[in-house]
Amino acid sequence: MPDNAARLARTILSRNLGLKKGNSVVIESWTHTLPYTRAFVDEARRLGAQPTVLYEDETAWWNAVAAKRTGPFSHLSSVEKAAVGNADAYVYFWGPADMRKAIDLGTFSSKFIGFNEEWYTAARKGGLRGYRMSLGLASDATAKRFGLAGPAWRERLVKAGAVDAGEMLATGNRVAKRISGASELRIRHPNGTDLRIAVHGARMTVAGGIPSGATKDRPRGMLEGNPSGQLFAALDGKDAAGTFVSNRTVFDMGRYDKYAGSKWSFKDGRLTDHSTTVGRDLFEKAFGAAPKGKDRLAYLSIGLNPEARDLPPCEDTEEGAILLGIGNNQVAGGRSRIPFTGYAMLGGGTLTVDGKPIARGGRIV
Repeated sequence: MPDNAARLARTILSRNLGLKKGNSVVIESWTHTLPYTRAFVDEARRLGAQPTVLYEDETAWWNAVAAKRTGPFSHLSSVEKAAVGNADAYVYFWGPADMRKAIDLGTFSSKFIGFNEEWYTAARKGGLRGYRMSLGLASDATAKRFGLAGPAWRERLVKAGAVDAGEMLATGNRVAKRISGASELRIRHPNGTDLRIAVHGARMTVAGGIPSGATKDRPRGMLEGNPSGQLFAALDGKDAAGTFVSNRTVFDMGRYDKYAGSKWSFKDGRLTDHSTTVGRDLFEKAFGAAPKGKDRLAYLSIGLNPEARDLPPCEDTEEGAILLGIGNNQVAGGRSRIPFTGYAMLGGGTLTVDGKPIARGGRIV
């Protein structure tokens, strides 16, 4: 791990963020992510920058939860506000380690992030840029829930996170340009997938993994996820016809569920028939309760990351993989806001735009 962690830190701090001598970087870490934090501290100092580590002890945090000591979490301390407001870069490792246990706290958990808006206000004012590291979500506790091997999962996240963001951004922009002037996108795979989607006028966004800072449209845009690498196309009102058969698992990190074995049929842009194997009951319950628009093909994403494979919570970054979403499409910059999103994902397929290939066999061409 040390060599790969060092490569990850170098890619993020030196290449993606352009940290230079005399700059400052705040690194926020939990107990389970300290081995990776060391690599970022070492890299910052190699560059001549000054790292500051904000550390949250896992046991102490859960002690506060058990005692319901929410007061200290209701606002940002003056010290942290100054650090965030004056730093040049920021790296955050998710925690606590057992996020599912934290989610099970329900609305009570919100009291332990009461300082959030103050944090983002300070970050925007100071022009901060940085990353949320998905490595923090890949704890052994979470791996056990998903049936994964924690060390192998983390190693895959490290490798995918160290891919040059500039290269993915360039690839994504090239693909977006090809789609923007096209009429139809076709997805095929020997597993029975053959789906045609009208894409003329689709709104596209490339998430290459380089934070550009907060904007009016993206008030929290100063932070990017890592690993990254996706092209999103919002498909409000677009036509779609055919069948899409998934061969990849989609992980829901909000509820710590997973979905696989989906087969979706579309006509006139709407889902006309569907089935799911893994996660079937959860999908059917959510789909059945969802309002009008739940069956509309809302967006698709194309993965751009050559090192991503079986990589929750970033499985949709796999190069050449296509994720379909029905219902809500705000994540892709669309206008559908209904409280439901369904996902299905295909890897290794062939993607053509007006008959010309964009992806084949899991690679962008």
